[in-house]
Amino acid sequence: MKKVLLFVFVIICLNAAAVWANPIEVYFNDPYHNERDRTIQDMILKDIKGAKNTIDLATYNYTDTKTAQALIDAVHRGVKVRMVIDEDNYNKKVVNQLHDGGVKIISAKSSGLMHAKYIIIDGKIVISGSANMTLASFSYDNNFMIRMESPDAAKVFTAEFEEMYLDLIFGENSPKTKAAPSIKLNDGTTVYIRFSPDDGIDDMIESLIQAANNSVYMLAYSFASRDIAERLEAADDDGLDVIVICEDSKAYTDGGGQCGPLSEAGVQVYVDGYPDNLMHEKVIILDDSVVIAGSYNFTRSADKRNDEQVLVIQSKDIAKLFLAEFDKILEEAN
Repeated sequence: MKKVLLFVFVIICLNAAAVWANPIEVYFNDPYHNERDRTIQDMILKDIKGAKNTIDLATYNYTDTKTAQALIDAVHRGVKVRMVIDEDNYNKKVVNQLHDGGVKIISAKSSGLMHAKYIIIDGKIVISGSANMTLASFSYDNNFMIRMESPDAAKVFTAEFEEMYLDLIFGENSPKTKAAPSIKLNDGTTVYIRFSPDDGIDDMIESLIQAANNSVYMLAYSFASRDIAERLEAADDDGLDVIVICEDSKAYTDGGGQCGPLSEAGVQVYVDGYPDNLMHEKVIILDDSVVIAGSYNFTRSADKRNDEQVLVIQSKDIAKLFLAEFDKILEEAN
């Protein structure tokens, strides 16, 4: 009973809710498909082509020519298109083409990475997830994007975007703010919006793991947070079903990586089974009912220095979709 109350308390303390009536959808790509999977790319293209007034986009990297052309076409039909990209990828060929095509682009300069990955369209649609705007992210690596139709969510994301785009504030220079609000869908789904380094995401994840009652399943591209690892060990010791799947190329090579120590501690740890592709997802599923998902790798840099975004989603239906993705990756894991 104490664990149940703690879980409810942690969720309630994340914030009060605003109400909106539009759906939330999750899109996964399938890098194991015989033909190139365009699921995520097609969804983004459809929304870009349907934009009427504004498109704001934050991405770590941009090399995809199809979405780039769609953004340039949007500019030509009168849509205001703004973009923030990490400094290291500012001079890529496609980014230069976007600039020449009328997209207003800001290079993020900070001690960390501008690692966020989200799009805001017409002040009512938000697309948030793990995929960069690259062909590899869309087709060859495991990624997800979550699409929401919500003016309230768009307002929260726009404020964070303009902190970077207008105020030129990035990473550890971001001011501490009140926790971003939650959004309540008409079907009962609650979505909490969190940004790093503003909102203490590592502490939030630790609290939610501690409050879990039955299971914790994790997809980790990069995992070096000892604090989160200790919470997973404690959950495993308490008898919860704890399973972690790590990206093959990073599982045992990252400095301070926690996949090895977790495995040695007896936690079920696997590496993804497709070494030619990246398992690029950053997801935690709690008790088959809560999903933590975004651009946020489980590292100190993500928590303290990088610009990142995370959604915490209370929904058995959404959790079911992520569980299916988790099971698909686990089936091929080693």
